[in-house]
Amino acid sequence: MRVSRNAAPSPAGIFAVLTGDLIGSSELPVGQLSLARAIVLKSARQFHAKSRKSVVGGPEFFRGDAWQLLLNDPSRALRAALYVQALLSSEIGVGTRISIGVGSVDVIDRSRISLSTGEAFTLSGHALDRMTGYFDLSGAIPERAGPLTNWFPAVLHLCSGLMRHWTLRQAEITSLALLLNNPTHEQIAKALSPPVSKQTVSESLTGANWRTLLEAIRTFETTDWATVVGVP
Repeated sequence: MRVSRNAAPSPAGIFAVLTGDLIGSSELPVGQLSLARAIVLKSARQFHAKSRKSVVGGPEFFRGDAWQLLLNDPSRALRAALYVQALLSSEIGVGTRISIGVGSVDVIDRSRISLSTGEAFTLSGHALDRMTGYFDLSGAIPERAGPLTNWFPAVLHLCSGLMRHWTLRQAEITSLALLLNNPTHEQIAKALSPPVSKQTVSESLTGANWRTLLEAIRTFETTDWATVVGVP
């Protein structure tokens, strides 16, 4: 594996790649499309700062509305994907499809992530190409993972269904729950501008299916992906 000196490989060389595209981008005014791109970039910066410096390089847009993000810690991939979706939805009401690929990486081009190569990139890109309109979140892991290759996208599809009908308020509050380190409802309420009541936070998180999503996130974050995926 060739990695730039600024990139931090994970133990055993297992990475996660998020490949996404903005939903309905062809119908967005130019200003709105530029803003959506800026929010994706901002979400990556914020997640990197709060999540163990897990983002390698920066997210890159290509083909106008498509983007990629590389994480050196696969366990953070589901949280990162949901955070990008939550921030986009809460700030401008725009959605993005996201596919997560977990696997090895051959070459990392830190300055242009989309020029990097390896199975994690291939898996992520192909899973996005196969994604149907029923889901906004999917993914793939290598076939050597055995039966888990079917479970992986199925869990992501379920998460997609749970978050697909968030209101703007639910997306806003969930974005803070995803970004902050195990926050209380009171901390989330005070972090909003303007602040809201704890009851509003509780009701919004309930409506957003937060407790169910959190179970999936925590399972994702406690999984030994190097063992599950293995090194080819």
